[in-house]
Amino acid sequence: MSFLPLAFGGVIATTLTLTVLSGLGISHARAARAVGLEDVALFRVALYALWAAAATVGLVVAMKRRGISLEDLGWRGSLSLGAAGWAVVATLLAIALWLPLDALRQALGLPLYWTPGQARFVSPRTGWELFVAAVAGLMLVPPAGETLFRGYVLQAVRARVGPVAALFLHNALFALYHLGVGPGLLLYMFVWSFFPALLFLRYRSVYPGMLMHFLNNVFVDLVFPVLFSGR
Repeated sequence: MSFLPLAFGGVIATTLTLTVLSGLGISHARAARAVGLEDVALFRVALYALWAAAATVGLVVAMKRRGISLEDLGWRGSLSLGAAGWAVVATLLAIALWLPLDALRQALGLPLYWTPGQARFVSPRTGWELFVAAVAGLMLVPPAGETLFRGYVLQAVRARVGPVAALFLHNALFALYHLGVGPGLLLYMFVWSFFPALLFLRYRSVYPGMLMHFLNNVFVDLVFPVLFSGR
């Protein structure tokens, strides 16, 4: 678990970057507009995606120096038709669980996001914003998240506490990883992370979880925002 800080490196670096911007008197909205984004939430997600990718590279390099390869981190084998099928099923189950878990979240009185008035995770409206959302959510986050948490964290805690306890501890850490988005999201992410973790334990590969993560983000970052944009 010596590299656990690297697993949280994307979140830590994003928080520090946003804090520095605020300290310099640059609002997040102004920083977002400087790169052509009106959606401040998308700006934060894009920033996080870049830092998460950097943290993943850092982890891979650090592990390689210890003789641990990409294959050891789950980049092994190929995505079979059966594994892909289960990844699709897992995606649909995770989406179906959103409404009951969100109802529980509301019953507990937990706001979904820290930012008052934020209606969705991201709200891309222009072609550029859709492109940024696609690159961040589909190209950067799935490989980074699966490598960091299924490839490294899940295997590291499993080696110390056994498979069942490791699954729950991994889920708790993955939920905590999303605390910066909002307190209400933790409950859903705790349950959501069962799916890619179980896919990894079943296939010993990050590829099925990566496909699930990709498909999930297609809905979260592109489909739902476009369908419910109000346009």
